Order: sequence, then structure tokens, then C-alpha cells
Amino acid sequence: MPKIHPSSIVDPQAKLAEDVEIGPWCMVRGAVQIGKGTRLLERVSLKGPLILGERNVLYPNVSLGYEPQDWKFNLETAGAGTVIGDANLFREGVTVHRATGTKPTTIGHRNMFMVNSHAGHDVVVGNDCTLANGALLAGHVTIEDRVILGGGAGVHQFCRLGRMSMLGGGAVLVQDLPPFCLVITSRAVAGLNLVGLRRAGLRDNIAALREAFTVLYRQRLPLPRAIEVLEANPTVTCDSMGQELIAFVKTSKRGITSFIPSGRMMASEET
Repeated sequence: MPKIHPSSIVDPQAKLAEDVEIGPWCMVRGAVQIGKGTRLLERVSLKGPLILGERNVLYPNVSLGYEPQDWKFNLETAGAGTVIGDANLFREGVTVHRATGTKPTTIGHRNMFMVNSHAGHDVVVGNDCTLANGALLAGHVTIEDRVILGGGAGVHQFCRLGRMSMLGGGAVLVQDLPPFCLVITSRAVAGLNLVGLRRAGLRDNIAALREAFTVLYRQRLPLPRAIEVLEANPTVTCDSMGQELIAFVKTSKRGITSFIPSGRMMASEET
């Protein structure tokens, strides 16, 4: 039987797994489904349609599934709601808004949302991502697996962040960030995320990614021409991560983030 503190309010429509724990002063409204082992510590607010998977931990003042911050959205419309996977950690003050379209705002598994981070409507977050304190995802943003956003980082609506990319603290992204790349200042790629690649045991792929990065950024080619050169390069095309990088760039609708070399940025590419 779920453990529900007497000060909390749980809608009769809600479906709770047997071992769910709901601490004091929580509000669960509408069609909310909560999986096994999930804990709401205190003062958590949930609104359906919302599916919250197993073993998630929600800290005080977390708010999931409420209406998007969109003047055009009819606040009476339930819409596609929000779907959240397993083993996510939502620290104090995190907000995730439900979708405006036909597909739910979606968050995968094992993500950490630190204090006051925010995911807007229609966002898609993969697995094993980290959003540091105050990181902000505008509506319709997509971030793939193992992406890191530093404190106070911001992502413009409709942008994509490729797998294992990193956006540094306070930086702002207004175009797509290719996989395995690093941004440490607003609107400018610094280089490859070499530290992340090495920690993930992917050293064997770094040579191909370096070559791809050189063609994509350092040679200053127009993007269509850079893609042609990449697709003709066997070092890149024979590497699975090189192929992933090419596929991401080819499907970019907003364009990819520019490369602006500087002393600090060049250092990120060394060793």
C-alpha cells in the first residue's frame, strides 16, 4: 500500500504502485501514474496526464506536468501530457511542463535535474543527462543521451543537442550542437568533449572524431560542402561515431553552432 502523508492530497484518478512514498504537503492532480519505488519527499506538485516511472526521487517544490508557458495554449486542454522514465533525480524547484502537441513532453532514464532547472513544453530528454542548477530548456528542445548542461546554461526553442555533447555554465545555445562537441561560451563550439569521451572509454573513436571536427569546423567549408567531404572520408565513415556525427549534421534544421577559435577554446582540443 502506498505511504501517503495525511497532509498530502492525491486525486482519485491517480494510480500509485504499492511502495510509492508521498511525503507531507504534496499535491497529485488528475490522471497521474507513479511507478514502483518512486518517492515524493515533500511539497511536490504533479498534474496529469503524467506517467512517472519507477525509482524516481522528487525533492521539495518540484513541479511536473503543469501547463506550458505559452500564450497560445488553452489551459483547459490536457493534451498529450508528460512521460518520465525510471531512476531520475529531480532536485529542489525543478519544473517540467506538459506538451502542447500530440506527443508528450518526454524524459528518459537516470537523468539528474539539479536545483531550479527547467524543461519546457514538448521537450525530449534522453538518458543519463545532467542539467546543473538553473539550466533551462525552452520548448521543443531535444537533448540526446549523456548530455551535460552547466549551471545557468540556456537552450533556445527547437534546438537539438547531440549525444555526449556539453554546454558550459552560463552559455546560451541558439543552434544545434553536434554530438561529442563542447560549448564553453555562448553560441560558439570550443572543440570535442574529449574528457567525456575518455571517461566513457571511447578513446578509439577520438581520431575519427578529430578528423570530422577539422572538416566540419576548422576548414571553414560551407556546410553542404563539409558534409560531402565527410561522406567521402573513410576514416570518418568507417567509425560508428563519425557516422552519427554526419547524420546529426545532415538532419539539422536550425543549423549547427559556429566555431570561434580562441586561446581558451584551443586548449580544450589539446592532448
